[in-house]
Amino acid sequence: MLVYRASNVLYDERFHHGVNIIHGSNGSGKSTLADFIFFGLGGDLRDWKPYASRAEAVMLQIATPEGVLTTRRYVSTDGGRPMDIFFGPMDQALNAGSDLWQCYPYSRPERGYSFSQILFRAIGLPEAISDGASNLTMHQILRLLYVDQLTPIQRIFRVDRWDTWQTRQAIGELLAGIGGYELYDRQILLRETEKKYKDVSTALTNLMAVASGYGEQILVEHIEKGIVDADQDRTRLLAAIDALSDEDDDGEATQALKAARAEALKAFRTSRRRVVNLTDAIETLGYEIEDADAFLEHLHESLRDFDDASLTFVALGRLDFEFCPSCFAVVREKAADHCQLCDEPHVQGADDSRTLAVRLDLQMQLRESAALQEERRTELAAMTANLRVAKLELRRASTTIEVSRTGPATKREASVAELSRKVGFIDSQLEVLQKRLELGRKIKVLSQQKEDLNNDVTRLRNEVEAISRSQDQRKRSAYTLISNEAKILLDQDLEEHSDFGQVEHVDFSFAEDWIAINKDKNRSGSASGMVVLKNSFAAATLFSSIADARFCLPRWMLFDNIEDKGMVEERSWNFQRLLVSRSAETEHLHQIIFTTSKIAPELESSDLVVGRKYTKVAPSLAIIGQLTSATN
Repeated sequence: MLVYRASNVLYDERFHHGVNIIHGSNGSGKSTLADFIFFGLGGDLRDWKPYASRAEAVMLQIATPEGVLTTRRYVSTDGGRPMDIFFGPMDQALNAGSDLWQCYPYSRPERGYSFSQILFRAIGLPEAISDGASNLTMHQILRLLYVDQLTPIQRIFRVDRWDTWQTRQAIGELLAGIGGYELYDRQILLRETEKKYKDVSTALTNLMAVASGYGEQILVEHIEKGIVDADQDRTRLLAAIDALSDEDDDGEATQALKAARAEALKAFRTSRRRVVNLTDAIETLGYEIEDADAFLEHLHESLRDFDDASLTFVALGRLDFEFCPSCFAVVREKAADHCQLCDEPHVQGADDSRTLAVRLDLQMQLRESAALQEERRTELAAMTANLRVAKLELRRASTTIEVSRTGPATKREASVAELSRKVGFIDSQLEVLQKRLELGRKIKVLSQQKEDLNNDVTRLRNEVEAISRSQDQRKRSAYTLISNEAKILLDQDLEEHSDFGQVEHVDFSFAEDWIAINKDKNRSGSASGMVVLKNSFAAATLFSSIADARFCLPRWMLFDNIEDKGMVEERSWNFQRLLVSRSAETEHLHQIIFTTSKIAPELESSDLVVGRKYTKVAPSLAIIGQLTSATN
């Protein structure tokens, strides 16, 4: 972890697998370091301690199953801060230009990814949602993984201003591996389908409000019949006008008729220009849609090829080239820890980091391109509907010109004028009917969409319910394991200080946010005893994830000041030793970080300690060097 302000380095320490101990006297800044870790991993921290708020940013190097990432977040009292991510180790990140960093927002954007989505994919967590329809974020996950001092000791989760029982339940069940990807995929799809159903219902309601005055006349079948009847009447009237125009009459057209002809020609030109413009725009947009379809297929194929290449690399490892694939020259032998082609040094985890970065970039392009394509198709449908109306207006203007050219003279003026009036009225009717037809078609399409979406929602709800029922056994298994692990830790609490009595069972509820011994939620004990209970439960979830591969918990836990609330040092030492011994027993990669002001004597000089001992005179944050790289 690196904390800096401008070019001044305030903290720079490397953490390791297993147990990491930060120790020092009270008020020396241990909790500040814990807060920086929480914030650097994605926690939403706004209330900074005075000295910590002077720092500019914190950088963390994170090892994930998908490779090594480096995160950077700038300190602020504003909530929802974004995160910069570099796909590689910190030493490379420090020398990387700004173009090699990616900035991701706190909340999920309409297009692209939030940093929580990136970290979830790197860690291997499914994109889960709670029943409250809010996406789980790294901040919410860390509420269970970060045991801080400020949260009431009877609570499981770190206090959050927007807390709900649905969110707590979703976090607990996700990390305990209850449901896995199948349930959460269905929940995500259900939420998206419900949103589409709501949008379609709203649009349909608005259209029905517009059409409410038409009664049954909004039915597509009735409107189409009305258009056919009006066209027949129009044809009959035009034939009558043509018959009158064949009669001989030398009468001169009136001045009013000349004005009508000019107006008709102007309307015709305007309508024709609109039809031409719409036709050209539709043709251009059609080409864009065809190109975009080809690009989407290319992205799908690229993603498939990339995944195939990744599997090949996993199976075969790095390939040594005898000849350069570009110029076919003989490739000279390089050092064993370097690429045999470009001579770049191999960095542990760097290949996985680059793989993750490329895959995320392809997935983001695919997602954004698909969204843009959907917008193009919607625009094309609207333009096509407008073109139908524009063509009807053009036909009406053309008819008006033809009628005016008959030149109604004195002898025929009354008859032609009356027939022309009727043609104009029918044209107006046709224009109204065409617009009403478009409205009716939209209502018909939306009605069908609403029915289909309603069926999808019902089906998905049934699937979610069925999957949930089938996972009851997994839930009992996971919760029993956590309870047993917590009991093991509590049974090893120092007997002379323990106020738990005989622990037969540890009960808990993620949704209701409580822990109980022997089903007694209201059990009262010493403050230090409740701290031991809270810490033991948190450690139990970690050790359960190590014991059971079906857990999704990232096998990482952060404890701040484990001897809080006046705990005697022997009791704190005992819990520290329990963490160290349990950690040493497992071969699985994991990390435990805890802060303490009462470190066990034998641990103080061990390699488990990170950094020096901190005091009020020499706190954790101090200028220890200068940045000489491109961090800023």
